[in-house]
Amino acid sequence: MSREILYPSTVKAYRYGNEPEVTIVASGYEDGFQKIQIEASLAQIYPPIYMVTGEPSDAIGDFPYTVQKTVQYATDLDYVSFQMEGGTQRITIENIFESKATPEALTATQSNQVTGIAPNSSDINKAISNAVSKLYKLYPGKINAKMVDSGFVAAGSPIGIAYYYVVMEQQS
Repeated sequence: MSREILYPSTVKAYRYGNEPEVTIVASGYEDGFQKIQIEASLAQIYPPIYMVTGEPSDAIGDFPYTVQKTVQYATDLDYVSFQMEGGTQRITIENIFESKATPEALTATQSNQVTGIAPNSSDINKAISNAVSKLYKLYPGKINAKMVDSGFVAAGSPIGIAYYYVVMEQQS
């Protein structure tokens, strides 16, 4: 079936600190579409343009949708290009760590600490894996760390994201 471009009413983009990925959340209402998702344009441009697409269906009615996608994204960009009804718009990327909902432990890490994130997940194992990969970069060949904090945060209302985090500290 062919996919068509849909135009959401709301688009938000979130980044966790200086992580090289961004989570895009879009919502709107559509009549007669299914398998709605966010995808990048096929155009070979930088930065890519993202859009909401869906497949036509026989469903009748104006149905709400919220879709999200986490993508690898350059840390030097503070916006995401998104296809809206009026054309391509720059959506400012919000730093989750600057949110009021951010635990103090995430913004006050010491030089021997790293923060691991599990975007859009409550899986502590993903957060630990993310933290351990950061420790390997800082302390190649010798990791001796302990977890000093962890938790789950939901941010961005009415549409938004949630994440599990761990703070790990390299021991001497």
